[in-house]
This record gives sequence, structure tokens and C-alpha cells, in this order.
Amino acid sequence: MKVIAIDLDGTLLSEELFIHKGDVGAIIQAQRKGYIVAIATGRALFDADNISNRYMLDCPIIASNGAQICIERKKIHEQFINQRIIQPIIQWMNDEKVYYQIYLPDKIVVSDQGTLHLEKQLHDKGSQDPRFDKDAFWESIKAQIYQYGLQKVNGTIQPGDYDSIIKLMIVSPDIGKLRKTKEYFNQLDGCVVSSSGSFNLEIMSSGVDKGIALNKLCEYYGTTVQNTAVIGDNLNDMPMFKVAGMGIAMGNADEELIKIADFKTLSNKECGVAYAFKEYIQGI
Repeated sequence: MKVIAIDLDGTLLSEELFIHKGDVGAIIQAQRKGYIVAIATGRALFDADNISNRYMLDCPIIASNGAQICIERKKIHEQFINQRIIQPIIQWMNDEKVYYQIYLPDKIVVSDQGTLHLEKQLHDKGSQDPRFDKDAFWESIKAQIYQYGLQKVNGTIQPGDYDSIIKLMIVSPDIGKLRKTKEYFNQLDGCVVSSSGSFNLEIMSSGVDKGIALNKLCEYYGTTVQNTAVIGDNLNDMPMFKVAGMGIAMGNADEELIKIADFKTLSNKECGVAYAFKEYIQGI
């Protein structure tokens, strides 16, 4: 294996959103042995870069589920959602009263109105379903709600307010609303829908996913995806699992990802990345 691509949330990042020393050490050791270790995340590029810098990791980054690629601090690829479909998408989200984030090249925007919608949905969900665990919900979405570069704006975002949109993320405790929204977006020409958790949807331009981006990364380094190993935990990792030479699912991974993985490592609580390097990726 020449390239190793690692997801962040639920994989390299613990539930408390830090990287274990053992995982950091495994990455550095692999790099010293000549492996190219890349980050492949749904997070924005500036967010992923901030995390890498915090742990003094110097890695190529696939960000925004493949819409952005950065190598040696240089952005080599960035793909925006076509402005033609931004208007109906944002209008739909406003009409459906969902919480959503807009990923721009330098920040992530969310409206205070969207936050109010999320709070109301949580209240309604708790009233309708006594078994619903509000604390567990907040725990599962904290990576999105408190991420680096998030800026709140007043009022309701309008369709023409922003251009150069890289990604949109919707968060909701209402699975039925998420399903309805996904069905609508899937009918639109020019965008793709993914997910990195049970309570979110991620919308990117057509032709964007982690697998396509991994192929671009390999082309840059003069190798092929057959010479890659990938480690991940959720559905937005599936495209790179389908093209990579080796797919390693985390112990805490979604069952659908585990089904197509070649191996299953320990969870993100147990330094699953370091364990995968040692047990499944030869020579580390």
C-alpha cells in the first residue's frame, strides 16, 4: 500500500473530538516509512487543516467529502455546487424549516432561525417519543454544531445570499423529515446526497465523493487506488471503500460499511487507527 486515507469523525477523532497519542504516533511512523497518509473527511478544508495543525500532522487532505483536495498546503481541487440548483435547495430547506449549514471556502454559515427550528424539532420529538434521548442526540451531532469556522447570521438565509457553496449540511432529529428531504434532493440534477451520521444529510455537487477524490489524490502521486488502504466509519466513506485496495471499518462503524469492508479494527475509543496500521497494513 502506498496511500492510506483516514476519516476524521468517528475514526481518527474520539467521541470527545481529540486524537489519541497512539494514533498520532502510528501516522508519523507510517510517514517515516514512506507511506502517504491522507485525511479524508466531510469537514471543511480549513477545519480539517486546523485539526491537523493542532497535532502537528502534515497530511494531504480530502475535505468536504471530496469537494476539496489540499496537498502540501496547496489547494489542487475545489468543486462548488452549481448555482442553478442552490436556489431550489435553499428554498426547500427554508420551507421545511430545517437546520442547515452552508460550507464556503473560508467559513461555515448557519442562521439563528435554523437553530430555532432545530430546538423546536427536538422539543416536538421529545414530546412525541418519550424514549428519545435528547442528550444522546446532542452528543452525536456536536462535531457539526461546534465545528471550527462556524458563523451564525441573523434571520433566514435567502437563496441568493451566497455563491461559491461547497457543501450543505442538514441536521435533524426527525428521521422522516431527513428521508423526505433526501428524496427531494435525489430528484435534482447536479447534486449528490450523503450522510456521516444518523441525524444528518450532506449535499455536494454531482461528481463529488471521497472515492473520486481519492482517485485524484492517487493520480497526483503517480499511483492507483488499488494501492490504497482506507479507514472509516460511516456512509460517506463508502465510495472510497468501493474503490480502494483495502477497506478497514472501525469497530464503531455503520453496519452497512462493515459489510463491504475487508477488515474491522477496534473502535475510535480504542486507537482503532493504530491497531489497523499494525494488524492489517503490512510493514507498519
